[in-house]
Amino acid sequence: MRNYLIIILIIISTLAFSQESRYSSDFEYFIEKLIETHPDPYSGFGGRIEFSREKENTKGRITDSMTSDEFIVLMNQFLSNLNDGHTSLYFAKSENKGRKVFPLQLKISSDKIFVQNTTKDYENLTGSSIVGINNVSIDKWLLKTKSFFPSENISGEYYNLVKIITDHRLAHNFFNCSETLEITFSDNSNEEFSKIIPFQEQVSFLNRKSKIEFDNDNGLLYCSMIGKNHDIGYLAWNSILSREVVENTRKNSPDGLQGNLSWAYSYLNKKQTGNTKEDVLKIPALYEQFYKLSKEMSEKSSKYLIIDLRENSGGMTPIVNPLLYVLYGDRYLNFDFGAEMIRRISPLYLQKIGFGTINDFNQSYRSNLKIGDYLFDRFGNVDPNLSLEQKREMLQSGYNGFGAEYLRKTEPMTGVEIFVLCSPKTFSAAYHFTYFLKRLGRTKIVGVASRQAGNAFMETTNLTLPETGISGSISNSRQVLFKETSQSAKILKPDYEMTWEEFEKYGFDKNAEIIKTLELIENNK
Repeated sequence: MRNYLIIILIIISTLAFSQESRYSSDFEYFIEKLIETHPDPYSGFGGRIEFSREKENTKGRITDSMTSDEFIVLMNQFLSNLNDGHTSLYFAKSENKGRKVFPLQLKISSDKIFVQNTTKDYENLTGSSIVGINNVSIDKWLLKTKSFFPSENISGEYYNLVKIITDHRLAHNFFNCSETLEITFSDNSNEEFSKIIPFQEQVSFLNRKSKIEFDNDNGLLYCSMIGKNHDIGYLAWNSILSREVVENTRKNSPDGLQGNLSWAYSYLNKKQTGNTKEDVLKIPALYEQFYKLSKEMSEKSSKYLIIDLRENSGGMTPIVNPLLYVLYGDRYLNFDFGAEMIRRISPLYLQKIGFGTINDFNQSYRSNLKIGDYLFDRFGNVDPNLSLEQKREMLQSGYNGFGAEYLRKTEPMTGVEIFVLCSPKTFSAAYHFTYFLKRLGRTKIVGVASRQAGNAFMETTNLTLPETGISGSISNSRQVLFKETSQSAKILKPDYEMTWEEFEKYGFDKNAEIIKTLELIENNK
């Protein structure tokens, strides 16, 4: 009997050591790839010595009793020093089956988190702002959020905190709670009160109708004419993605096609059929949609265009370039944004762009670079080596040739006033689109500031940790869009910022930003 107990203890000890060894091995692997891939892995820590110190401190906190989620939290705490929204480890997606749901839907104003929608039981909380959780102020939770999820500015901290509050698994890790959160609210009269809110197996949110509804809302990309006289153009785009991107992937990188389809259908209000050709054709095409919108706007002599990027977390930046030509004509062709994109050459980056070795890359680009070298490029500018006619031809030929038939017959829109709607969810390529429009002129931003910083690390380079299978990403570039001393280097403030009072004014309508913009336009006519 004693021998059996000894054997069992040995097995338990071996398994525990094996678990700790797996995490330690993956930690070292990730650090190696971070140093190899990231444009500047040291400065956020205070230099190379402090990076090494924090690395050893973090490694010492790895234990045999850790869960996978706890390891991810530990790693992201380490990475939070970079202030880099593109470098982190990802929590595995929860299965919908059996997943508990928070019965409040939250929204972020420029100064608060508030309740946008609820189940029937909590209807009276609509519009109430959250000032504390579990008897700790929101400000203190925001500080902790910075070390739980990497972020680039205060909008990112608010965005991540909302994500944590409303996700059962994340809330459990972050708040060290089980099934409930004690929320302290402030109502319209600034009276504070607390309620214990449980996560629930099933919820049914109230169907709160907006003053502005869209019958053609497909979840990804759609256009409409809105306003009292239906003479204001409206484009909603929830990811910088469209059929043109997927068609290009099918033609030039077929191994990535299913990933593109899954990406698109994660937004669309329909499911894949399994028929690839049919599934691709069901994805809305950007240039076709924009052609139809420009035609309607021309027929109604429309002077205003609203571009809604509130739900857009990014995608493929180059697809917006032809739209910029439609909106700004030759002004865009020769415009110098004065911006820079600095990319670091690494094995992961080469793998990402389809090269096996640095020699293959050098041969293709007629360069003489080494692993670890940097590429310094202007950002946003149309290729200065092309003639004016070549630039026009390139931009009218669509996204790598896709969509040209619509772009060539799209009415120029060089005189319209543009309003861009944004929120903390607006990120990466969606931020780029906003930035281009703002810099080129005739554009006002309405909403809450993006969680993307103007001067920041960019471009996800994906990787999977070999021992645990945990996935994540590392930035391979740094963008510099503004002077380092400018406020916009950190946060791009809207021209018309939506405070809690603004949302209250419009009845906490889910489309309050649109209503606000229509009001601005009406007052400007």
